[in-house]
Amino acid sequence: MKITGASLLSLLVVLALAYGAFAASWEYIYDGTKLPDDPALGDKAWKVFITKGAKTSEVCEITPEGELHITDPSDRVCFFYREHKDLSHTTLEARVKVLSQSGAPYTICLEIEDGADTTYLCLFPDHITLVGGPSYEVDLTKYHTLRMVRKGKDVIVYVDGKKAIEGKVGGDTSSRHAITFGAGSTGGTGEHYWDYVAYTTKGAFSPDELPSPTAPAGVERRTLPITWGEIKRM
Repeated sequence: MKITGASLLSLLVVLALAYGAFAASWEYIYDGTKLPDDPALGDKAWKVFITKGAKTSEVCEITPEGELHITDPSDRVCFFYREHKDLSHTTLEARVKVLSQSGAPYTICLEIEDGADTTYLCLFPDHITLVGGPSYEVDLTKYHTLRMVRKGKDVIVYVDGKKAIEGKVGGDTSSRHAITFGAGSTGGTGEHYWDYVAYTTKGAFSPDELPSPTAPAGVERRTLPITWGEIKRM
């Protein structure tokens, strides 16, 4: 069969559209410009688990720079979650800094909660720890981009695009099946800032396969010294 220039062009267009349909993309991005449980977010709002009688606004605020600022006093819990049925292949990323953490586990967490296959990443000012796995030293008093990638039973954690931790799911268990972040321990105190939280439950992607969600074309977001909120106001 003779392939003409026109038919070749049509074939390329079809292939390009097919690639676009299956290319890696972020399923959800929280940009820090509203409280995660704000009703104004509509179906994009997060559920909140907070100490009975407390209000989200008593623990959390949105800064002028467009960051979620959580100040976790003693005896309070305030974390946000979005439920999903299948989390076996998930990519979860956050740009975050931690100014203080009293030392109790789960005080500041980024989590893929999936029953017996739950994965907790605990954050401290000077390191991160995969519950049931290794730790990695990093100065989190300054913003860093953390990515947790789950592929079946395997977990990889990236810091600023570089592989930092390799481990397995099941470091702990949970009754939820959800993407979760925030202040998770009544016994701990802490202060932390979240520039953005993004995830997809459609695949386990490295930073090369799926760039950070706020990266301008040709620029890796993790290298920029400003927040996503500031970018939005430009």
